[in-house]
Amino acid sequence: MTDEEDQYLRELLALLDGARRFDTYTHENKGQWQVQPRSSLAGDDAKSHPYQVSHSAWHALTVAVDHLQCLRSSVLTQRSATHASTVIHTHAQASLVRGVFENSARAVWLLGPANRLERLARRLSLQAKEVEHGHRVRELTQSPGVKTKEEILKVLEDLLVKAGASPEDAWKALRARPSYKRIVREAGAEIHMGEDLAELVWSACSSLAHGDSTGTLAFLDREILESDGTVALAQITGSISLLFHVTHFAVRMVERGLRLYEQRATAHV
Repeated sequence: MTDEEDQYLRELLALLDGARRFDTYTHENKGQWQVQPRSSLAGDDAKSHPYQVSHSAWHALTVAVDHLQCLRSSVLTQRSATHASTVIHTHAQASLVRGVFENSARAVWLLGPANRLERLARRLSLQAKEVEHGHRVRELTQSPGVKTKEEILKVLEDLLVKAGASPEDAWKALRARPSYKRIVREAGAEIHMGEDLAELVWSACSSLAHGDSTGTLAFLDREILESDGTVALAQITGSISLLFHVTHFAVRMVERGLRLYEQRATAHV
């Protein structure tokens, strides 16, 4: 290990150790999820029931924290007062960081807009996307539901119209099917990280999670062992610096999501 790698590893371990403060959100029930009456989220939930904005955002945050806990466990395998054993994987830990980043970005994307109607449109558009996926699973398993996909989408559309959207805007919002590319870019703008950098972090992790050769060659450390001038035999090893940087931005996204949730769930004075 080079001196630079050693420094990045120390910074990564410090970052993951500091992220232990998030453990209370999944290990203990201290009521952080509760929405106070007369808060912004209380109003959102009343208009989106039974697809509460707060439920979706809190679920996304706890899933993000769960991935972060698993990442820490995979990196830090043993620890004592004087010794730490670590493992850096080539691809798998990028999958965990992607889980942290995507889910916390979804919470930031849901809670970020100052306009209630926009928050409701985003929440219900996510539900419409889940309806689409759920009904596809039912088709594959040949187990039709009580209601058709169209009937459920109509319920979502009516909720949005009742909240103040025009029928045309409601119809468009629920068929927008927000992609994670859009979600992470807009969440990146929300935390002043920038849309392009947010997409780069997400794309790098996704590329490694999918095992893409372009991501493997672009983002991981490699040593050429043999080459015939056209094809090379390379030894690929995990990049400690990459893992530190993407984890750093993922933790920032979690922090922003939790702060936004607290802000939206706190009663107006």
